[in-house]
Amino acid sequence: MKIYSASTPIEAHIVCGLLQSQGVEAKVYAEDLFSLKGEIPLTSETDPYIWLLNVQDETLARNIIQDYESEESECGINWQCSSCGEIVEPQFSICWNCEREK
Repeated sequence: MKIYSASTPIEAHIVCGLLQSQGVEAKVYAEDLFSLKGEIPLTSETDPYIWLLNVQDETLARNIIQDYESEESECGINWQCSSCGEIVEPQFSICWNCEREK
């Protein structure tokens, strides 16, 4: 079953890798069509997507994807370390000052 449509092949492989790291069998499809965008009329239906190989993993896969999307939406926001109060840029998950995790 189709579980996720990505905006780029790289994103599709990132999400697929996250799923696989949690024991969810998934595969990326339609990544080759991405290079044709602009050449022929393509829609969101032809974006790279992730296919879930076992339907019984759907709930776990959706939770993993939801966590990924939540983190992506927070990527542009600096965060403040709860230990030392230092402001840390969004791409870091560990405080550069005291090494406490986000």
